[in-house]
Amino acid sequence: MTGLILAAGASSRLGEAKQVLVYQGQSLLERSIRLAFSVCQEVLVCLGAEVEQTTKIIAKLQIEFPNLSFVLVERWEKGMGESLAVGIKAIETEKDVLVLLCDLPFLTNAHMKNIISLANPERAIVASFQGVNSPPVLIPTALRPLFKNWSGDQGLGKFWRQNPMLCEIIHFSDKFRDVDVPEDREYWGI
Repeated sequence: MTGLILAAGASSRLGEAKQVLVYQGQSLLERSIRLAFSVCQEVLVCLGAEVEQTTKIIAKLQIEFPNLSFVLVERWEKGMGESLAVGIKAIETEKDVLVLLCDLPFLTNAHMKNIISLANPERAIVASFQGVNSPPVLIPTALRPLFKNWSGDQGLGKFWRQNPMLCEIIHFSDKFRDVDVPEDREYWGI
């Protein structure tokens, strides 16, 4: 299984690069990479808007995690769907993919292990936090072709809304709160 972290966006609503914001002593990107490696053997990060800063974080972590790599999303400004398609195409075709975002500070190793424990070769495992579906999402090898033509701002939400029979939802009691706007940054103390 390969972890795929979508971290290519410009964080326009926040007004600064969320990937490099520090939460509990780690950048949000570093924290996401460590979470992914808690259940994955290799991790690929999709980069775009903040390449200079984010590649420094990745280079530092590659010493500890040699199976960490990144891919540049040339048209990252088109949206999350573009990053998702580029990332999935860059991963070996016979591997399941665990998709994460780097702006979910509430995620823990326990969330990751619970998601992985439900791995199913025919269904995606979608996390739901108090009724809000969100990555992490585990995409089995059999469903990867559905994402090869993904583009633009087609996030994973479109997938689970259009394909409910291909998804299994795992419910968590944690409240969903990402880092998208300045109020979120204040909430998390970042």
